[in-house]
Amino acid sequence: MKIFLVTNLLLAMSAVFAAGTVQGTVKKFPLNVRAGAGVKYTAVAKLAKDNPVEITRVSNQWLAIKPPENSRVWIMNEFVKNGKLLRGVNLRSGPSTGYETVGFARRGTAVKIHGKPTSSGWVQISAPAGVEFYVGRPAIEADKTALSKLPKFKVPTGKVLPNEELINLEGNFLTTGKDITVTGYVYEEKQSHLKSVSHVLYEPSGAEDLIPRYMVMPNRCDFGKYQDKKVRVYGEFYKVKGWKLPLLVAKIVRSAE
Repeated sequence: MKIFLVTNLLLAMSAVFAAGTVQGTVKKFPLNVRAGAGVKYTAVAKLAKDNPVEITRVSNQWLAIKPPENSRVWIMNEFVKNGKLLRGVNLRSGPSTGYETVGFARRGTAVKIHGKPTSSGWVQISAPAGVEFYVGRPAIEADKTALSKLPKFKVPTGKVLPNEELINLEGNFLTTGKDITVTGYVYEEKQSHLKSVSHVLYEPSGAEDLIPRYMVMPNRCDFGKYQDKKVRVYGEFYKVKGWKLPLLVAKIVRSAE
């Protein structure tokens, strides 16, 4: 009887790792590991049968997991020196701001680089601690009692998916992305061949003139309520091959009046 109880205790302990995580095993394969809880999110890795996963949170159909071995994320190469980050950076599922943010790494974090930077300065690194990826719950075998004790999460609705047009511009950037804050007036642009480049930012010149300065891609922000109003826009600046105006990928917009 004592041996039976000890065996059951060891099995229960093997199902639950330290700090409230649960061990699972891939049963439906090949299994895509995704940047978000949904099939339209970027696949960042692929797992084979019997691959272990370390589960951190649960929903009805998806599981959040720690990064599998050898999984990678992307950052700008200019923010790395001597194997450490020079500033806090967003970690992305691909080499562009059009891909999902999958985590954040602080200044001074040690990183391992894989391969050479892309033409616009993005580089792959090993996914650091704190990043979560997602797998479909039906594909994983795990102890149901242990899973029921993990934190729950809701699958987000209306979340912006990867910006395909911004991703497709990769390779046409003449500069790496620079964080900038600009002030001016943003008006709709209906002549751009890119649907997501929907506005132009005009800067005041003199008492009455406005001069076009940036083509604007409202990536994760809404200009609808700011028509004809002076705004302050925070985003990333790129010069693009063949474009007369540079590209401003807008992240935050606020009234400047």
